[in-house]
Amino acid sequence: MNAEWVSAISSIGTLVVIAATAMAALIQLKHIRAANQLAGLLNFTAAFESDDIQSANRFIGHELPQKLNDPAFVRGLLEINTDRREHPELRVCDFMEQQGSYIKYGMIDKAQYLDLVGAYVTSMWEALREIVAIRRHVRNSGRMYENFEYLASISAGRDGPRPFPHGVRILMPEAEWREIAQRRLEASGGGTNVS
Repeated sequence: MNAEWVSAISSIGTLVVIAATAMAALIQLKHIRAANQLAGLLNFTAAFESDDIQSANRFIGHELPQKLNDPAFVRGLLEINTDRREHPELRVCDFMEQQGSYIKYGMIDKAQYLDLVGAYVTSMWEALREIVAIRRHVRNSGRMYENFEYLASISAGRDGPRPFPHGVRILMPEAEWREIAQRRLEASGGGTNVS
């Protein structure tokens, strides 16, 4: 074998090694990205389950509608630096703003995030729209809580059929879960209106 053949074979071998290294690097990057996505979702879960956010959620669900009729409460929202201890609803707004930023910049996978908490995002946006409007007025900026609004926007319309993979059947169709819930509510005296 002459030197030209040895050189050609050596070049081909080098090309194969470089291609294999590039493929390994791409696979490793994919795994690193998946690990980072998981870390982001775990961080979200820990924050969501914290007493801080859970107590704010209870406040939003049970007290906020009446508090919005209290002039002193609304005046507190008009302060530039509103005290989050007196206005726990802003903790959820801040939390959703942060999450929206993570989603917008690809730090957390959008589809997976919305699959887990899309309904929560939608319900919090509806519950806090007036708060967002007041805070935008105070800051004189439509950009206040824009990432929260972004999250709500991309989660809208996700109430259609469940996105199960093809061939996977729904075990509890809507008519069945509505009937079960209605029966239990009536039996417990909890009312008959399931919406």
